[in-house]
Amino acid sequence: MNGWFDPTTIEWRLLLGSTPLEVFATVCSVVGVFLIARQNIWGWPLGLIWAGVSAYLAFAKWQLVSDGILYVSYVPIQLYCWAVWVRRGGPSAPTPFVPNWQSRRRQLALVAAAVGTILIWGLGISALAERVAWIPAPALLWRDSTTTVLNYYSQFLQARKHMENWVGWLIVNVLGIHIYWVKDAPIYSLQYAFFLGLGLYGWFQWSKSLRAAEPTAQ
Repeated sequence: MNGWFDPTTIEWRLLLGSTPLEVFATVCSVVGVFLIARQNIWGWPLGLIWAGVSAYLAFAKWQLVSDGILYVSYVPIQLYCWAVWVRRGGPSAPTPFVPNWQSRRRQLALVAAAVGTILIWGLGISALAERVAWIPAPALLWRDSTTTVLNYYSQFLQARKHMENWVGWLIVNVLGIHIYWVKDAPIYSLQYAFFLGLGLYGWFQWSKSLRAAEPTAQ
């Protein structure tokens, strides 16, 4: 897509989806992210519903096998995150379950692990596309690999309420805006822009909780 931003090119009526099921899935996703930003545990079951419905749509309606597999993988991740929040945020938890930053050493190790995983993922997808006929040549290989890998990392960091998860989502959403704009899918680009705003909101809300918890910890 070339030239300046032109809102007339966006099919606004399709912002949430073109069918009731797509609209339902999108609403679950948006409300779920908002609740997680508010540290409300009910965001995870909504994310679980979104993943399940999206997996069904990917396989049954869109015939997008790769995306379907990706959505299916989100189901156990959402269950895991939900279980962690229930266990660590319950009344019997030994310590308050509040947002936290990891140590500098762990942050460096996390960055190194993420970069290594992105390299392995990108090279693996590229090699697979060369050997398997029905897999198309990957477009925007490294940008797409980065968003996929950081998606998983951010989910697990979010389960533990590590603040680094919002850094991951920031990168994912900024790249998502760019990727779908380049691929002439402005409606998806706009959705990522909306999630970018929610991510920044979540970062702000969790930072407030972190600052409020610091005097108690001291």
